[in-house]
Amino acid sequence: MSKKKIPTLVVEFACDSGNFCYLSVLEYRKENYLVIVDNITEDSVGAYVLDFAQQEGIDVQQLITIVTSWFYRGSYKYPLSFEFSRLGMAMHTNRIYKNFELAHVTRLIGNDFKYDLAAAPKIKRRRVSMIPAGVEVTLRRNLKPA
Repeated sequence: MSKKKIPTLVVEFACDSGNFCYLSVLEYRKENYLVIVDNITEDSVGAYVLDFAQQEGIDVQQLITIVTSWFYRGSYKYPLSFEFSRLGMAMHTNRIYKNFELAHVTRLIGNDFKYDLAAAPKIKRRRVSMIPAGVEVTLRRNLKPA
């Protein structure tokens, strides 16, 4: 049995100086959700649904403040879920996180955040430089006797 081909997601950008650039409207199964997209993979869209925040007891004003600082500081490097985990808020924000199947997403208006989390990170290694014979090495830390 062949898999159903998932159509490509068309993202309509709506960003100007009057709104938050990280907010998006997602149409999923003919219902609209106000979301902040966490990551878009090849088969799903992971997002934080702001419509559910008040019912779950999450302060929306504080959430917007944290997301704004993430957007200007690290949105080009890592997903929003990493920021929530770093701040210790993942337990609370996971209640409004939802995975939307890409086959049923008909429209996304806003910013699309795609991160390649499957690729191995690049690690830059430095070569060890040998200390020439005859050079005295002294430690910088203060050695206090016990």
